[in-house]
Amino acid sequence: MSLGIRILGFFRISDFGFRISVFPLLFCLSAAAPVENNLGEVGDFALTERSGRTVHKSDLHGKIWIASFVFTRCTAGCPQISTTMQKLQKDLAHYPDVRLVTFTVDPKNDDRQTLNDYAKNYDADPERWLFLTGEEEEIYQLLAKSFHLPAQQNTGEERTPGNEVAHSSRLVLVDRQGHIRGYFEGMPDPRQPDEAEYQANVRKLKAQVASLEHDAWYLPSDFPRFNATLNAVSAMLLLLGFAAIRQRLVRLHVACMLLALGVSAVFLTGYLYYHGVIKQGQPTYFAEQTSHAHPPAWVGFVYQIVLWTHTPLAILVTPLALYTAYQGLRGRFARHVRVARWTLPVWLYVSITGVVVYWMLYRLYPLP
Repeated sequence: MSLGIRILGFFRISDFGFRISVFPLLFCLSAAAPVENNLGEVGDFALTERSGRTVHKSDLHGKIWIASFVFTRCTAGCPQISTTMQKLQKDLAHYPDVRLVTFTVDPKNDDRQTLNDYAKNYDADPERWLFLTGEEEEIYQLLAKSFHLPAQQNTGEERTPGNEVAHSSRLVLVDRQGHIRGYFEGMPDPRQPDEAEYQANVRKLKAQVASLEHDAWYLPSDFPRFNATLNAVSAMLLLLGFAAIRQRLVRLHVACMLLALGVSAVFLTGYLYYHGVIKQGQPTYFAEQTSHAHPPAWVGFVYQIVLWTHTPLAILVTPLALYTAYQGLRGRFARHVRVARWTLPVWLYVSITGVVVYWMLYRLYPLP
C-alpha cells in the first residue's frame, strides 16, 4: 500500500474525532483575528513644513506616523519630548513607512527658520521627521477635534519664560489610514523618580508600530499570542492523540498527531517570521517586556530556566517528530513506538513551555 493511500485511509476518522480536531483550529483562527483599536480619525489639515512645502493629511496616507506637540521656547517638557522622538527616529529607522510629525503649539513664534534650527538640535532627518507650523487657530482646533488634546496660551502669572503655552506631553500613534491607534507619554512623570512606566510606555509604542508596519488581513495582529495559541493547541492534540492510542483508536490517534505536526509547522513559520521580519532579528528580553523596572530576581531566574530548556528541545523535537511520524506512516510500528516514547514527552514539554514563556513575557507583568 502506498504512502498516499495510507494517509487518506488514516483521515477517514469518526465524526467525533473530526469535531475535536476542527475546534482547535477555529480557536487558532479566532486568536489571529485583528483587534481594532481605533480611537478616532485625524481630520484634514494644510500646514507648512520647515522646508516650506505645504503638508496635507493626504501626504501621510499609507504611512504610520507618530505625532508630538512642542514649541521651541519651551524649557519644561518639550526638550524631553523631542529627545524621545529623536530616540524613536533611531529605533524605528528600519521601518521605511514610519514618519515622525511634530506640531508646534506656538506658531506665532515658531516660523520655518526657527523650526529648522530646532530640528538640527535633534538631528532630525528631513525625510522622516516633519516639523509643521501654521495658523494658531487651525492648529489648536486640529489638536482639540482630531487628537483630543488641549493646547492654549498661558496668561497672567502662569505665563513665564519657557512656559508660554500649556499643552499635552503625549505622543499619538496614527495608522496608514489616518486613524489614531494609541496615546503614549512622551516624557517621564516628574513626580516619579523611577522612569520604569515611561520606558514601558515607549516599548509599547514601538511594539505597536511594529505590529502596524506588518499589518495585513492575512497576518495575526498579535503574533506572540497567536504563536502561544498554536502551542496550546499542539499540546491538546498530543494529549488527545495519546489518549486515543491508549484506547486503540488508531485513526483518531493518527489524525491528532498529524494535525499536531501541521499546527507545529504553522507555529514555526509564524515564529521565524515574527522574529526575523517584524523584530528584524532583535532579541526579546524579559526585563523589557515587564511593567516592573526590577521584577523579583527569582521570577527572572525561573524564566531563564524555562527558556533555556525550551529552546534546545524545540530545535531537537522538529526532526524527532518528523522521524516518528514517518516510521508510523511507513508501517514500522515497533520502531515508531520506541521513538515515540521519547518524542511525545519532549514535544509536549516544548508545547507547554512555549505557552509558559509567552505568559511570563507578556502576561505576568504586562506593559501598561
